[in-house]
Amino acid sequence: MRLQTIESRLGGRTANALGLATRQLKVFDLLTPRWAYVFRSVTAAALAYWVAYTLQMDKPYSAASTVMLVANMNQGAVLAKGSWRLAGTVVGGIAAIIVMGLFIQAPALFLIFFGLWLGICSGAATLIRGFRSTGPAVAGYTLGFATYGALEVPENALSIVLGRVASVAVGVVCLGLVTAIFSRRAARGKLEGAITRQLTMIGRLVLDRVENNPERVQDVGATHIADMFAIEDLLELSRAESTDVAVRVGAVREGLAGMFAALLGARELAFASVARDPSFLKARELVGAHLPAAIGRIETGDRAGLQAALAEIRGLHLSLHQIIAELEVAHDRADVIIALDQLLEVIEDWESGIAGLLGLNGVHAHPTRGFHFHRDWTAAVENGVRALLSIVIAGGIGIGVGLQQWPLMLLLLAPYSILMAMTGDPVGGAWSFVRGTLVALPAAFICVFLLLPSVNGFPLLIASMLPFWLAGFYATTVPRYVFDGMGFLVAFNTLVYAQNQMLFDGAFFLNEALGWMVAVIATLLVLKLILPFNPVARAHRYETAFRRAVTMAIRKGWTGRRHAWEHLQHHRLVNIAVSLKARPSVAAAVLTEALGALHYGRTALRLRAALQDDRISERALHFGNAALDAAALDDPATSLTLDSLFEATQQSDHQGGEDQAITHRVAACIRNLSILKQAHGAWIAATRKIA
Repeated sequence: MRLQTIESRLGGRTANALGLATRQLKVFDLLTPRWAYVFRSVTAAALAYWVAYTLQMDKPYSAASTVMLVANMNQGAVLAKGSWRLAGTVVGGIAAIIVMGLFIQAPALFLIFFGLWLGICSGAATLIRGFRSTGPAVAGYTLGFATYGALEVPENALSIVLGRVASVAVGVVCLGLVTAIFSRRAARGKLEGAITRQLTMIGRLVLDRVENNPERVQDVGATHIADMFAIEDLLELSRAESTDVAVRVGAVREGLAGMFAALLGARELAFASVARDPSFLKARELVGAHLPAAIGRIETGDRAGLQAALAEIRGLHLSLHQIIAELEVAHDRADVIIALDQLLEVIEDWESGIAGLLGLNGVHAHPTRGFHFHRDWTAAVENGVRALLSIVIAGGIGIGVGLQQWPLMLLLLAPYSILMAMTGDPVGGAWSFVRGTLVALPAAFICVFLLLPSVNGFPLLIASMLPFWLAGFYATTVPRYVFDGMGFLVAFNTLVYAQNQMLFDGAFFLNEALGWMVAVIATLLVLKLILPFNPVARAHRYETAFRRAVTMAIRKGWTGRRHAWEHLQHHRLVNIAVSLKARPSVAAAVLTEALGALHYGRTALRLRAALQDDRISERALHFGNAALDAAALDDPATSLTLDSLFEATQQSDHQGGEDQAITHRVAACIRNLSILKQAHGAWIAATRKIA
């Protein structure tokens, strides 16, 4: 009997209690992907311990700590993070050998060089996207890990560095092996599903706009934009997970850029003023016939269905292009030309999205095309300077007051500060590490002084730590407790200090615990006091870059592919939305203006393309260039100038249908620029910061 049937036959309170109990039991369902990840991670940590003990490493717990830092529910993330962590460790180890050879007897110079190295690596990690940022970040703080023990025993510097590299290699290999055996490559399926859902959503959005159905028409907001760029992250995961996807990244990314352009273009579609025009009615009939059929074929998900959908949309594309060509020759209604031009552009972009999904399932590899992403140099400089100052100040204070555990403070301050600085909420992440460490201290004490003294042998050692590992790894599966769980696992594993000769020294444990607590609190203070993260200022930087890009597109155009220019602006829009997620009303207002400004830039690029047509008359060319010059001015009142240029273009002399068609196209673009300038010109010209 189904659960719903049972609940329907019970009373209200009993049914609610049963439902609550069912939901609670699902948390402990050991067959869910969440628990599968937990068990994989625990197995990998135990394997790392076993290999480290077998190889007689000095600090076998360090290999398990690597597992805890790299572990992820996705196989692609494990492979990517692990490989870049290992590469960063090797680079950091080489830097550590050089530094210890030069400054091992001069603590002040060592602190300065360590701070400079960490600052450079922190800035590089800020500028690099995705999993590749793990490389420079790890290279930065590995210098601290590698020199931690060598500060007291310089003669063992080389062996300590090699031991650190070996520990990371063991952890990465063990986790990669366990993940490869006990997990499946799921990122590609998720990627295909996400692209399919977004394609169908955009197709229905366009259909609702064309049919002018107010009940179903939805606006495009921050959520839609974030969902689109989440596919970019899935693509990176799939790329790391599968070579088949890696050789097709170019086609997929081209399709994603087209989908994003179609999504934002669909937002601008409005046909109320041309609803009764015969040309629009003909176009609407074509869209109503072809678009639903294409959406249905996309939803099948197979290659044949995608090919049929692409053929359907290409037929619609050609038909709409023919209608617009006839319209440009037949009469000069700019509003109809503008509306159908926008519709055609959206259909073209949507067609690119289908081609990208088809390319993912294609037989042949595709060349990777260049797409630009915004690099926040200000944030990179801030993170680099903060890293430098934090190491120098904290180390100076530790040496000045004679703190015995000052090397441990630097050992933890370096990785925690650089990793938290790369998140969207550094202070919140630091608080999470403080909470996780607070829980880890008593847990480690219980394990070291109550459980481990009474056990003997490797199996019982792992069994004693297993409950704590399970709790920590499970916490990392809950979004709000990810950093709490990570902080707990690393602190617990290190404070237990499991090695070839176990040490049950209360004074040593308390010193280590105190040093660890001081380090995480110092990390919190550093992130709060030294160049604190300001999401509003970050959003303003992206907003300024966005405005500048639109203005430059109007003044100088764009020599590359339109999708490449739009992809860069889309990335900036996503970062604006992410930076202002705590202030949704402000984010909505900024995105509304920014999307309008993006449409303004697209229209300018469309006009510039029309001016390069060989059929254009000299007068239309003159008026078009004058319109671009006026559109580039910061004064919103230039919309009046654009209106005058529109009227002059319409009345200009022309000789024959071909010249008349391109003249009407130029006039329509100028008219569209005037409308958009009046609506969004003030925002594009503004320099004030976000309130």
